[in-house]
Amino acid sequence: MESIAVVGGGLAGLSAAALLAKQGKRVQLYDAAMLGGRATSQIIKGYTFNYGAHAVYGRDHSVLKTIIKSLKLEITWLDFSSTKAKYEFSGHLTAAPANAIGLLKTEVIGGTDKLRFTWEVVKTVLRLEKGVPELSIGQWLVQEKVEEDVSRLMLDLASSNFFTTEPENIPSVVYFDYYRKLFRTRKPVSYIAGGWQVLIDELERVLQEQGGTIHRKTKITAIEEKEQGYRLRDRKKTEWTVDRVVLALPPRDMRKLALPATVQSFIEPFAQYEPVEVLVYDVGISPYLKTPFSYVYDRTHQLFVTDLSHYDPSIAPENGQVLQVVAYLAHQEVGNPDYLAEKVKQIHRLLDQHYPQWQERLVVERTMKRAIVQEIKWKMGQTPLPNFMQDGHKETMAFVGDWCEGEGQLSELSFSSALNVAAEWQQKNAH
Repeated sequence: MESIAVVGGGLAGLSAAALLAKQGKRVQLYDAAMLGGRATSQIIKGYTFNYGAHAVYGRDHSVLKTIIKSLKLEITWLDFSSTKAKYEFSGHLTAAPANAIGLLKTEVIGGTDKLRFTWEVVKTVLRLEKGVPELSIGQWLVQEKVEEDVSRLMLDLASSNFFTTEPENIPSVVYFDYYRKLFRTRKPVSYIAGGWQVLIDELERVLQEQGGTIHRKTKITAIEEKEQGYRLRDRKKTEWTVDRVVLALPPRDMRKLALPATVQSFIEPFAQYEPVEVLVYDVGISPYLKTPFSYVYDRTHQLFVTDLSHYDPSIAPENGQVLQVVAYLAHQEVGNPDYLAEKVKQIHRLLDQHYPQWQERLVVERTMKRAIVQEIKWKMGQTPLPNFMQDGHKETMAFVGDWCEGEGQLSELSFSSALNVAAEWQQKNAH
């Protein structure tokens, strides 16, 4: 039986390991920290907090749907209420243009501009507009002389979906490819009941049922290429020999390993790229503060608050509530204490305005001043890491993660890269 080592136990590593084990391969998963990586949950005083946002976009067309079906994962979906989504606009709230009804009701864009925006949506869905490889979406909007309000809305959407402070720098080809799928969906935003931890537990269950082995708290420090296969070594000098390796570590972590020289030189450029960084502020309050909305986006300061308890009451004690605020960060400012303090002030202002008395009802709070939601940011000059090298290693070494080539955005890249690798190696075995 073919043996495969998966190094890294985040969403991508667990997905790849479970899919490969399902194919009948002998899989060993090595994880140095907590299984799930960034996709973990923490319970404090009865309130469940995820490590950052855990939304899944366009789930009816998502790769995760394929993985859930293939592995028979037991997942309950909670779908976003678009009618309860709002944008801050001119000092008050207006409907978020999340769908056709929201677009008709919203005040962020006027009548004729709504028609122009709708036309841009139609062109995107019908592939009449695909972008230009050498142009960012900001440059494309200027070239096409798109009206100011339409451009602003297109960039607002990109900022909220890509979690970036610089949506204008997203490659136009990436922008249109992403929204071609998202504009077609009937489930634009969804959550997993119980948070990421439920998905992590399910992937772990399948992996173990298929005979896979999980090496917890095991930090691989070296991978040596042998005449056939690879030798792995951890910091305790324990060794394992396998036929193939899947690296499910960010490039910046991979470069810390002792790897074959060709692999090291291959990943090095990607280790220099900027990640997508956010500040996450979670609060657990009681009693519940009822509002006519569950999501508010502050387009001026590029941050949003979600009432996660509206979708999943199980993450809070009875009559409790979990509010999560995510603020997008500029990479060059993440080490600036004054910048981060200002972000926290903006977050408090947003909560004060839309959830009055939240501080009086506060039970617990958690702040993550720099959470990485995607290891390689989509911006001009940055590209995702390929799933395979092209120098003969394709048969034996692969790369998966939200920093890799795949479909979708954020966590969807983790799932799609894992599915790509499993499908490629299954196809090779079939021949």
